[in-house]
Amino acid sequence: MEGQDEVVFTAKYKDWIVVKKFKVEPDTKPEEVVAALTSVNATVVRKTFDFLGINKEIILAYAQRVCKGKRKGFASLAEVAGSLKTAEVKAELLKACPDEKLLPFAENYLLRAILDTLGMQAEIDLDTLGKIYPNVKITKPRGNFKKKV
Repeated sequence: MEGQDEVVFTAKYKDWIVVKKFKVEPDTKPEEVVAALTSVNATVVRKTFDFLGINKEIILAYAQRVCKGKRKGFASLAEVAGSLKTAEVKAELLKACPDEKLLPFAENYLLRAILDTLGMQAEIDLDTLGKIYPNVKITKPRGNFKKKV
């Protein structure tokens, strides 16, 4: 339909297929569009690291180890960041990389994992969006996802 606003994301790569569609009606609220875009983003980010072959579990375990005993919040983020030793971080992250050239992507995932462990997000996430806008229907991604720490 020409002129119809919508959010559409379709991807097929090997055995991975995802289709996300959201039709924008005249009474659609901006936060509903944000929820649709956030869902697309979460799917893309998660699969990106998988396609790179980065072992996310190794990085998540390291993030949990460096954040152990820390309270959630910015003060702890500064403390954790200040405690990281470059050589140690590199050694840990290389364990998660099938190729050393992927180290910058592993660093990105570590930052995400540290933020998540400390109860913060660098991007809008569906859980927070659902708490702020309880009337917005949040479609959770399909799959077997472990409970967040």
